[in-house]
This record gives sequence, structure tokens and C-alpha cells, in this order.
Amino acid sequence: MKLPNVLLLAVGTALFILPVSLGLLGTWLPALGYLPGMSDGLSSQPLLAVLAHPSTWTSVKLSVSSALFVTVCSLVFSQWLCMNLYHRRIWPLLKHSIAPLLAIPHLAFAIGLVFLISPSGWLMRLLSPGITGFDIPPDWLIVNDNYALSLSIGLFLKETPFLLLMSLAAMSRFDHGKTLQIAATLKYSHRQAWRKLIFPQMYAQLRLPLFAVLSYSLSVVDVSTVLGPNTPATFAVLIHQWFNHTDISYRLLGAVGASMLLLIVVGLIAVFYAAELVVKKTTQNWLVAGPKISPKSSGFEVVLAKLSLTIMIAVTLLCIAALAVWSFSRLWRFPDALPTLWSVEYWQKSWQQLLEPLQNTAIIGVSSALIAVFICVLVLEWQSKRSQLPRGGWWIWVIYLPILVPQVSFLFGIQVLMVRFHLEGTLASVIWVHILFVFPYAYLTLAQVYLQFDARYLQQGAILCQSKWRAFVYIKIPMLFKPLAFSGAIAFAVSVAQYLPTLYVGAGRVNTVTLESVVLAGGSDSRISAVFALWQFILPLVVYIAALVIPQFVYRNRRGL
Repeated sequence: MKLPNVLLLAVGTALFILPVSLGLLGTWLPALGYLPGMSDGLSSQPLLAVLAHPSTWTSVKLSVSSALFVTVCSLVFSQWLCMNLYHRRIWPLLKHSIAPLLAIPHLAFAIGLVFLISPSGWLMRLLSPGITGFDIPPDWLIVNDNYALSLSIGLFLKETPFLLLMSLAAMSRFDHGKTLQIAATLKYSHRQAWRKLIFPQMYAQLRLPLFAVLSYSLSVVDVSTVLGPNTPATFAVLIHQWFNHTDISYRLLGAVGASMLLLIVVGLIAVFYAAELVVKKTTQNWLVAGPKISPKSSGFEVVLAKLSLTIMIAVTLLCIAALAVWSFSRLWRFPDALPTLWSVEYWQKSWQQLLEPLQNTAIIGVSSALIAVFICVLVLEWQSKRSQLPRGGWWIWVIYLPILVPQVSFLFGIQVLMVRFHLEGTLASVIWVHILFVFPYAYLTLAQVYLQFDARYLQQGAILCQSKWRAFVYIKIPMLFKPLAFSGAIAFAVSVAQYLPTLYVGAGRVNTVTLESVVLAGGSDSRISAVFALWQFILPLVVYIAALVIPQFVYRNRRGL
């Protein structure tokens, strides 16, 4: 193996493979009955207890069904939108709406969705009593339903923009415009060209993001706590409850459950990959059969796609609006459409409680984002100068490792190791664990633009100033400042949204807005909960705005070498 590959593997091992592997080992040993200080011998009792637990199989069924729904539907829907809206007037809206939709943390969106669609939510108030005839909230189980429908819908609305972003990135890796033009000259309809020529080229780049969506949907805890069923909960929430049970012996059950969840994720990924191979095999003749005469499109599907995109954006905006209305309400009786009395009382009441979480969230988010982007620049600079370094393959799998493996499956092991070496409960340890999950998103949003940078600018700059370092600082970094800032904003938003890493590694001593929002969403005053959820949204929004504004300021004030 060549030296650059060895060093790159060392970086990947130090950043991803080693922490995840040690975390998994620290989970598997308790799953086998070994937990220092409690149980020093191997035993099958924890496994038998989990298999016999009355909630296990129902929870597994709920998790698997909702995850499959979210993964398949978000992929199909995102591709359907791209196919029907490409080069339409609404196409710029689709491209520019993705970043704001991604800026909203999953938890804040979930809480806003509860305020919007619950029996006493804003939608029911807007429709009552004129349309529904209700003078009191109906006794309907819309949120926390036993079939996890509200959880599935919430995750679907959040994961679709992510797959749209990954689809746009995949499209930038080949000349899709020329492909469609040539297909049109060969009498392919737009839909036939997209299905036979565009999507097969895109899917290779969408495979890992799709697996990440599958893993996240199976293992998410904070959103499932807010939107998911309670009796029983989804399997990830049930595992989390076992880990935090007052009886310490339940941690062994939690370790078994976490190991089972990892096996479920691996099994479903294998099923998806096998299905991909089957589809490839069975559609070969169809792909090369050429165009078929199809009836002229009536435009109905395009109108429906425009309406669907508009509804998705509108629902997201209504969720944020619902949070804002609830946070400023003083008196709001059902079925009034708006509060009778407005007040800033709950913003004032929550301010003292917010100071520490806001400070910790900002410090952890900024630190982890800056470190992640800095490491990205080092790795990408190295890659750009060494053509033999892999730009895909095993390196991408290594980067995706922390977001492919369910968090609950290895964070308990990391927590055990942290406790063993007295490293838990500090800002530094939380920042470190956040980098595990922040770096993949920072790298994936930055890599394509960075590796396509025209090196001739740097060569000319080095000739003019006789310094490669000055050329890098004064030419390359300013020219790439916008994608660097956007990558940092994505990384910050990912950090703000982290719940389990902060809870497990922070050991309850590092409080953040996300931790407080989950606690308050469990039954506190709705107005206080809305305030905290809005702050979880405001922080990434401010950073996104800064990522848009600061590059413009930098470009206007650039000076020569």
C-alpha cells in the first residue's frame, strides 16, 4: 500500500473506525453479560430477557415498518420531484428551498408538527368550529399513534430535502443536461430519459445517503420520543429507556437491544443492496431497449409535483409559525384561531434557564464545526494533490461509518470507556464526540466543489507572490470561502441537533438546547417548549444567514497579494 493511502487510512481509523469500534466493543461485552463492577462473567440471560420482553417485537415491528416507509417514500418522492420539476420555472425554488428546510433541526420540526396537527393544534383550530363543528378538541390519537404514522410522516418530510440535496450533488457529477438533450434527439420522452439514463447514473451517489436515512429512521430517539408511539415505543427509544432505567441491570438489556438494532440495520442494508442487484439484473433489457412511444404528457403530473413541493414547504413553514405563535401566546382557548392575549412572558421566564444551554450549544457547535471543516480542508488538500488517493470506495464508507451505525449501538460503549478513564461530562469530550457525526456532513458538502477547484489559479498565484502558502491563503481559500462557509453551517446545524451523543458523553452535566427541548416536550408547558424549540431552530438559522452574508463581504473586500 502506498504511503499516502496508509496515512489516509490512519486518519480514517483515528477519526471514525477506532471510536466506533471501541464503542461497539463496549456495547457487545455487556450484551454478553460482562459489565465490570456488576457482572464479570459471560451470560445469555440478558439476551433471553430481551427476547422475552413483552415490548420487544412490537417495538421492532414499529421501527422497521416506519423506517422502510420513510426510506422508500423519501427516495421515490425526491426523484419524482426532480424528474417533473427539472428546468421548470419552479426548479430554482426547489434548489434554493433545500438549505432552509435542512436548517430546521429534526426535533424543532417534530415539536412544531405536534403543535400543528394534534387534536388541539393550530390546523384544528383554524378549521373549527366552522368546518369541523368541534367546540372542544376531538379525542383523536393523531400524535403518538400506535402505528407510528405521525413519526413516519415527520421523518419523511425531513429526509426528503436531504435526499434532494444529495440528488443535486449527484447530478453535478455528470453532464445531465447533455444527456437529456441527446436523449431527446433519440426520441426519448423526458420521463423515459430520466428513468433510463439519469437515475441509474445518480443512484451510485445516492446509495450511501439512502442507507444513512435508513439507519437514522431506525435509530432516532429524540424525534421518536416526540412523535412516536409510547406503549410500546419504537425499538431505539425502548433501548434508550433500558439504558437509563433506575435498575442498573437493565443496562445489559439495553446493550443486547443496541446490538440487535445494529444487526437489523445491517440486515436491511443487505436487503436494499440485494434488491438493487435484482433490479439491475431484471431491468437490463429494458434499459437498452431504446425509447418507446408514449402518450403526450398532459402536464397533470407536473402540476401535482409543483403542488407537492409547495405543500411540503408550507407545512415546514407552518410548523415554525406554530412554534412562534405558541411561544407568544398568553391565553389561547380552543377553537380560537389565534391567541386572545399575546405576551413575551414565557420568553422572559425561560431566559435564565436558557443561558447555560445556549452557551454550551454555541460553544460545542462552533468548535466541532470549525475543527471538522479544518480537517476537511487538510484531507481534501491532500487528496487534490495526490491523484492516487481514493475519492470514493472505502474512504467514503469510512466517512459514513458514524452515520450508518446506529448511535445507540455504540454510544453506550463510548460512555463506558469515558467513565472508565474519567473523561465524561466535559465540554471537550462532547465536542470530540460531535466531530464524529459533524465531519461526514461537512466533508460530503465540501468535497465535490473543493476537488473540482482549478489548480491553475493557485499556480499563477504562487508565481506572482513566490509563495504557495500565500497563494493558498489569499486565492484558494477566498475563492472557496462560500462552500467552506456553507459546509461549516451544515456542520453547526448537525451539531446542534445531536441528542444522544450529548446525553451519553455529557453524562447529564453538559446541558444543551436540544436536551432541554426533549425534556420539555415530554409534558411541560407548551409555551416554554415552543421557546426552546425555536431557539434550537434560530441558532442554525443565524449561522446559515452568516454563511450567505459573510462570503459576500469577503469577496467585496478582497485585496491583491
